[in-house]
Amino acid sequence: MALGLSLLDVPKLLWSMGRKIEKLLALQTKITASLLVVDERLRVLEDRMTHLEANPHQVVTEARAAASAASTIVAAAIISDVVTRITRIEMRAEDSGRRQPPP
Repeated sequence: MALGLSLLDVPKLLWSMGRKIEKLLALQTKITASLLVVDERLRVLEDRMTHLEANPHQVVTEARAAASAASTIVAAAIISDVVTRITRIEMRAEDSGRRQPPP
């Protein structure tokens, strides 16, 4: 043989090439499946964006709802803090009133 291969090396070489081609085809199948998933997710996002562009009032409504929820949480935290402070002040006033002798 001109390439320096014996007759026994040819089947081994063909087997090796066949395995590599098989691995490439398996990889192609996995990549194709992954790309289909990505394509579907992009299609869903595109549909959502198209819907939001067609209905800008929905974006405003959702933003208002989010702002309202955030302001409610902040207001509740502030009210809770104020109630706690007032309760502490009242308790201190009661304690100091008990300690002073009556006039």
